[in-house]
Amino acid sequence: MIPPLSTSIDRSVVRVICCTILVSAFSFCTKAEEFTDALHGFLQQSVRAQSTNCGIVVGIVDERGSKVVSYGKLDNGTDADVNGDTLFEIGSVTKTFTGLLLQDMVERGEMKPDDPVAKYLPRSVTMPRRNGQEITLRQLATHTSGLVRDPDNLEGIHGDNPFADYTVERLYTFLSNCKLIHDPGEQWEYSNLGVGLLGHTIAMKAGTNYESLVEDRICRPLKMDSTRIALTEELKGRFATGHNRLGYAVPAWDIPVLAGAGGLRSTVSDLLKYVSANLGLTTSTLNPLMEKTHAAHFQRSADVQMGLAWFIFRDQDGTQIVWHGGGTGGFKAFVGFTKGARRGVVVLSNTDDFNFVFKLGIFLLEHEWESHHQSRLTEISEGYGSYVGQYQRSPDFALQMNLVWQSLREAPKALIYVPTCLYIAALLVLLWRTNSFRKRRTIAGSSLLIGGLLVMAIILVLSHITTNRFVGSQPGIGIRREGDRLFAQVIGASSSPIDMLLPLDTDELLPESEHRFFERLNGMQVAFSRDARGKVSTLTMSCRGEAFSYEKTTNQPPYVPELPKRRVATKLDTKVLDACVGTYEFMPNAALPTGGSLKIWRDGDHLVGRARSNNAEPLAFSIYPESETSFFLKTDGAQLTFIKNDRGEVTAVVRHKESQSDIEGKKVKSE
Repeated sequence: MIPPLSTSIDRSVVRVICCTILVSAFSFCTKAEEFTDALHGFLQQSVRAQSTNCGIVVGIVDERGSKVVSYGKLDNGTDADVNGDTLFEIGSVTKTFTGLLLQDMVERGEMKPDDPVAKYLPRSVTMPRRNGQEITLRQLATHTSGLVRDPDNLEGIHGDNPFADYTVERLYTFLSNCKLIHDPGEQWEYSNLGVGLLGHTIAMKAGTNYESLVEDRICRPLKMDSTRIALTEELKGRFATGHNRLGYAVPAWDIPVLAGAGGLRSTVSDLLKYVSANLGLTTSTLNPLMEKTHAAHFQRSADVQMGLAWFIFRDQDGTQIVWHGGGTGGFKAFVGFTKGARRGVVVLSNTDDFNFVFKLGIFLLEHEWESHHQSRLTEISEGYGSYVGQYQRSPDFALQMNLVWQSLREAPKALIYVPTCLYIAALLVLLWRTNSFRKRRTIAGSSLLIGGLLVMAIILVLSHITTNRFVGSQPGIGIRREGDRLFAQVIGASSSPIDMLLPLDTDELLPESEHRFFERLNGMQVAFSRDARGKVSTLTMSCRGEAFSYEKTTNQPPYVPELPKRRVATKLDTKVLDACVGTYEFMPNAALPTGGSLKIWRDGDHLVGRARSNNAEPLAFSIYPESETSFFLKTDGAQLTFIKNDRGEVTAVVRHKESQSDIEGKKVKSE
């Protein structure tokens, strides 16, 4: 037993212990503040680089509590900043709620995971089968049903809000006539349709709608008061406006029938409660149910498993991460946690860039949340200019041998086995035709020596070829300067070890000395070396106990793609718009190998179009005018120029798109 403090510890000792605890707590707070300051700076830089009126909110939680870091605007008609209570569309993160509802139904005895879906649908609906196998509820939750990603009878619906008018009747019609991609339970194939159908089926069995079920069985126990589908006036005031990749504001998505696939809106504060419950950091009746949704139900690949809607994978360090991402036309979301470290991350943004949101979420789960560097130089004697340039991986012996081995593994087996067999056969013939033991020994020794020399020569040649190919094709590191700030960015496609060294593709470097810097968020060391003339020649980054060197190849800063110019729409008389209405046929060409058509009609005071080809979905899109003949699309930035004849009649349209050849369509029918 532990004796009472009054009889075993001197009061002075107690004071020392208390002071130590307070100092430790203050130290933790200081480090946490430094990390959140660094994260805020990173978000600020990322949002400003997009030049859009959007925002991003990050929430982190572990056993020590939670923090929210944010930057940017709601852009909802106010000048308000985004924060932990800002509502975003969370897209497919909704699927994890649907998986939890399934587990809840199972625990209540209302459903069984291996029940056929058809059991809970009207008899008029013919659920698709393959080879006599029926689709089960579990297969819907794990994307192994064999259903396609999205139903193909969305035709006629506007692309800005593709699921808004999708009805139960359309869903049932599609299910009764569709064919499965593979046998149920055989393969993994991501399906919004499948999980949306699961949510619809669960709600039908419960005798209510999907939103009410989520609110009653998940949100109320966890006190998630801002996670909804239909928004009250108060929630609308906190709802951010979404933006597509070109920076245009886009409408919110409405997903009534397939709500279980992506219909929820939520906040970082609410989702931190959700993550905390999944980690067991907060006590709830849902804890044991959530734990069961994390269990693996399907092995998607060597490193990735499927829980009930959750993705479960192990990173390069063996850390198990449970996560799901989400996206709609103007929003992106990431929710994930590591059960071993009991830490979770939520990232929500009102801009359509899932790659950035996903990488940031994974980065935050894999790296420490404390700043290991407290000092920063305000000035470098020679300035930042000397570090600017592009750097390529420096070949070393280990790299060369690794590349040679990789080339041998990728080479056709015949190129290795045929010469080897011929060599051995020739050696055996020589030995067989030689009667003298001494001569046989000489031939064998000479053959081994010659063979060894040939192998060494091949390795040297392969090393030279593969190293040159590697240096010429592999991604490098670019260093650029923005005022008094220095940034490292990936040049080319991100792959190992670049994805470890610069996990966020663009990272800010802070100086410790003239030659040593550290990455702002995770503290990774970066060292610059100079040649005999004092010029920066090499960049070395350390990661996971290894040092990777990159030689400077040019002083030119890396290319930073310019953001597309956002065009401004004007208003035209409806007669001008009517002149453009009709159907345009495009002949087969490089951009459209099978040709295609574009149908344009007027909807009120603006034009709407639908393209048909093997490369385009039959979803409608708005067409915005810049002048009487020049129009543009906000979805992909394409421009449409209408050609008129001498009588002022529109006879053709030319589509312009950056990095693509112009294509012309002849008007074949006026509406």
